[in-house]
Amino acid sequence: MSPDTDVLIVGAGPTGLMLANQLVRRGVRPRIIDRHAGPARESRALGVQARTLEIYAHLGIADQAVALGKRADGAVLWAQGRRAARVPLGDIGRDVSPYPYLLVLGQDDNERLLGDALRARGHDVQWNTELVGLAQDTDRVTATLKSPDGARHEVTVPWLAGCDGARSTVRELSGIAFEGAPYQHVFFVADVQMTGSMAPDVLNVYLWRSGFHLVFPMRGTDHWRIVGILPPHLRGRDDLTFEEAIPTLRHDVGTELSFQACNWYSTYRIHHRRAARFHDRRCFLLGDAAHVHSPVGGQGMNTGLQDAYNLAWKLALVVSGRAAAALVHSYEDERLPVANHLLKRTDRLFSIVVSDNWLVGLIRTRIMPKIMGLALRTAAVQRLFFRTISQTGIRYRTSPLSQALAGLPDDGPRAGDRFPWLRLKFRPKGPTEDLYGKLDDTRFNLIVIGQAALRDVRAQLGDLVCVHEVPSDPDNDGALSRSRIPRPSFYLLRPDGHVGLAGTQLDAGAVTRYASERLHVDLKGA
Repeated sequence: MSPDTDVLIVGAGPTGLMLANQLVRRGVRPRIIDRHAGPARESRALGVQARTLEIYAHLGIADQAVALGKRADGAVLWAQGRRAARVPLGDIGRDVSPYPYLLVLGQDDNERLLGDALRARGHDVQWNTELVGLAQDTDRVTATLKSPDGARHEVTVPWLAGCDGARSTVRELSGIAFEGAPYQHVFFVADVQMTGSMAPDVLNVYLWRSGFHLVFPMRGTDHWRIVGILPPHLRGRDDLTFEEAIPTLRHDVGTELSFQACNWYSTYRIHHRRAARFHDRRCFLLGDAAHVHSPVGGQGMNTGLQDAYNLAWKLALVVSGRAAAALVHSYEDERLPVANHLLKRTDRLFSIVVSDNWLVGLIRTRIMPKIMGLALRTAAVQRLFFRTISQTGIRYRTSPLSQALAGLPDDGPRAGDRFPWLRLKFRPKGPTEDLYGKLDDTRFNLIVIGQAALRDVRAQLGDLVCVHEVPSDPDNDGALSRSRIPRPSFYLLRPDGHVGLAGTQLDAGAVTRYASERLHVDLKGA
């Protein structure tokens, strides 16, 4: 085997770079290759959701991302040219995440931040290097790589991750079907300087009987990114210019649109597909290699980044010998249902947004905006909407890694859920601190509430776990009550922040059984 590589990562887009960063942070030696000559200079992915920014915070790049991007605190829906509804993301998410907004930041900028973070950790991408062959054995993967000079050579590694996009070579060489189909519509994306009637600092969504346009605010003066669908009479041409799309834009977005410059324009088709499997022996599929869907909702890039965050901590435990290989099977168990749900949701929404049926068009332009406007006045609907769009609501309750002991309320955090963002005191009369800022995402975090942490737990799990005691305090009691967290209780958080084991009275035996039976951790090596 290659003596200096634990995991070969194929593809240096956001997903591959995220995986490489997370593995390096956990002491794993990745090698990341890409067949292209360098990073992408243009991008279609734009939205960075709250959950992604929470992960970026652990990487130390959240502040850079926010400074580089443009905060959109909500969205305004326009129907048939009239303002119909406003979705206030900043207001409805302020108690859910430190980042209660959509950050508009291009995929190219995300790649640059992740690439810089990887280089700062002593690793870099090997460009102009293509995977052309793949063979697996029980304990290794043999990959055939083509170098920039055309020469081919074999490398043998313990694990391989396919982060190589919708046309994934890893997926094809593994014989994994990519189930689904292309949409018939042709999208366009344009990066422009323009003025008009758009609501400032928010995502503007224009709904018409004949289609839709999304207009994203970008950093800078009068800087916008437009995503839309070409009208039928403009489809099927490779030489289409942005100027030819302007009449449709002026009709849909506003006749007063004035364009100062078009920095980039491109057309493309979108597929809705999912790989039949995300895991084949010692190979994994992540990001667009595993699932692609419509851009409605801004979920694609973020889902790939969460794929990487989910896999990295599991693979690191296995590579280090602290957990059996069975642990990585939970990657597919957890992420494939997420992709399924996302595909169904975005496909359903996309069908409503683009359908040519007159009744669906009526629903899109008259009924849906009114329903959204009314529903989003309700606190429960607001929370559900934010958690869905921000990906903070993703949960793994049916995962083999999720276990709840008796006595917990049904309306509080449950095993598999992302643990709530709270501000708590961690010592009597101490300062109120951001819980997420205290969590070490390279280890498990045991949150012990209203009781003392047991020495046996610390002794058994060793440096695998970081313990946080939450003492009784009026401020703590109020924050815990709002999140429906009982006292006493305990929550063993996985490194990715989701609850693994939860219960009321801390039980050292239950914790160690969970670690050995569910996580397949070798406690003797802990």
